[in-house]
Amino acid sequence: MTDAIVPSKSEKIIVSVNRQNYKQVISQVVANRKIIEHRDIGDIVGIPAEDYVRGKPHTIKLSVMFFNYTTPPYTARTGQRFVRATYNIPDIKRIKLDWLTIKTACGGANGYLWGRFRATANLSNGRQVQIYGGSESEADERLKALMQLSDATITTLTIAEEKKEGRRNTNKRMYKETTRIYPAYFSVMNYEKIEVEDEREFSGLTSTLSGNFRRIRTEKIPLWVDKAPTNTQAIITEALRVRGVNNNEN
Repeated sequence: MTDAIVPSKSEKIIVSVNRQNYKQVISQVVANRKIIEHRDIGDIVGIPAEDYVRGKPHTIKLSVMFFNYTTPPYTARTGQRFVRATYNIPDIKRIKLDWLTIKTACGGANGYLWGRFRATANLSNGRQVQIYGGSESEADERLKALMQLSDATITTLTIAEEKKEGRRNTNKRMYKETTRIYPAYFSVMNYEKIEVEDEREFSGLTSTLSGNFRRIRTEKIPLWVDKAPTNTQAIITEALRVRGVNNNEN
């Protein structure tokens, strides 16, 4: 039998099952969908290959998302360009996990000029960060501002221009026209939390865990608003808390 699960008005999941196991399959599909509900898929597949080869184990990662609109909805609008940029900053200092500090590092309410200049920093932890800017100075300034949030230091920094030649000259999507983009959201991923709590789940200890820890650790916090949302600190605190490590929390 084939049926459709409709998690929202704009999303539909088609499943094919037999009558004997359809309840189990549908429950699993819904559970899997909830796991990635608020997650930026870049958390899963957008990591540079170099990070797998040279990178030290992740600690705390900050993901910041920018768009060329000051407010939602962050979708393509008729007659307007649509630009989205997501940057992942590794080994974030806990003391820097503050809404205003993060928004300031992103350029504040005015954001910054994004474009064809790519700043690539190799870091002391073996990882790499890339930031795009509308000029060499824009790319350099934004990368260094975001890296102030990290315990990692820059070992080498290269800024290159993506020329409007070849395919970039004929394919508008490939060429990065200078555009002002604005901070929209950030999320915090604590890798110790993931490893410990996933291990507890694998060991059959999930019955003692709050059922929402997967969601809270990657919940997006708005940056497009004028002041920090009231639940900002609670989300960050939960993301940093590792249940079962040096305490008796479940």
